[in-house]
Amino acid sequence: MTRAAFSPPIAIGLATLVALTIVAGAFLANGGWTTEGAAAAARLTARASFLWFVTAWSASALARLWPGGWRTWLLRRRRSVGLAFAATHTIHLAALLTAILLFGRTTHSVTVIGGGIGYVFVFAMAITSNDASVRRLGPRRWHLLHATGGYVIAGIFAFSYLGRVPHNPALGVPMLSLLGLAALLRILAWSSNRRRGRSAQLQPLSR
Repeated sequence: MTRAAFSPPIAIGLATLVALTIVAGAFLANGGWTTEGAAAAARLTARASFLWFVTAWSASALARLWPGGWRTWLLRRRRSVGLAFAATHTIHLAALLTAILLFGRTTHSVTVIGGGIGYVFVFAMAITSNDASVRRLGPRRWHLLHATGGYVIAGIFAFSYLGRVPHNPALGVPMLSLLGLAALLRILAWSSNRRRGRSAQLQPLSR
């Protein structure tokens, strides 16, 4: 598959189509335009966006630890995967707002505040996921934005699924394990880079 076969526009279109299909299926499975349908649509699109996020968040670490093959392919398309996450999570937001504003579903203030902060980063990262933004912000500030955003979003997902462990361990435990594995891969990749850097500094100068 060429890079153009999974370009950002195609990734956004595919993710949007999948997310809208999930929304439609959730409403149909819960009696149509109902409170339960909106809530199910919000839950299922959140899970779909989580999978996109974990894939994008793990791409760099996987490619550093095991270069080549599908890991390098994934790294080269990380921007597309990240935009697919943003598209899916935007549809999740629409489903969630539908459940809250149109059907009166209650939600905790912590969820609103945390989710709001998360979406600030989601949209900021999506808007700046292009070469022009890298040049405008500078590589250092651009990387800081995306690195910080990644950790904030990971933390929000961790908090969300941790709360589901007591009453729905079949969902909470696998999701937390997947997120923990992604975090572990990032730590291992960071440690590997530090070791390589120290090894390079200790190499004697050639004459």
